[in-house]
Amino acid sequence: MNLAEARKHRAALGRKGENAACSFLKNEGMTILARNWRCKAGELDIVALDGDELVFAEVKTTRFGNGFNPAHNLSPIQRKRNYHAAGVYMRVLDINGYPGRFDLIEVIWKNRFSYFIHHHRDYLPHLPPRKEFG
Repeated sequence: MNLAEARKHRAALGRKGENAACSFLKNEGMTILARNWRCKAGELDIVALDGDELVFAEVKTTRFGNGFNPAHNLSPIQRKRNYHAAGVYMRVLDINGYPGRFDLIEVIWKNRFSYFIHHHRDYLPHLPPRKEFG
């Protein structure tokens, strides 16, 4: 497999992981507000509403048996970008009164049709709710 094919394969696996994570969050009673939201500060994989909290979910996906934990792919730089992008999301959409929670969802594909999900709440400190002005 050449480099271009490997990138395509990795991107497809990532999309499958994000689809699985969205299904999981919906089954947990959350409402999906956005997927792959981008700004200059970074990208948010999934933004969801869980009761009175905004959830910024980072999704990491891998195949079972490769001996690698998907969460190890979340670098300190990416954590910082996620935090800043979430703040931008709340400002751009003028979202007030909701705290922002950061969750990490690891999707580990066992085979073509089955996978494991590990849901880690609060992998970053909460964003405080924005206050309305005026």
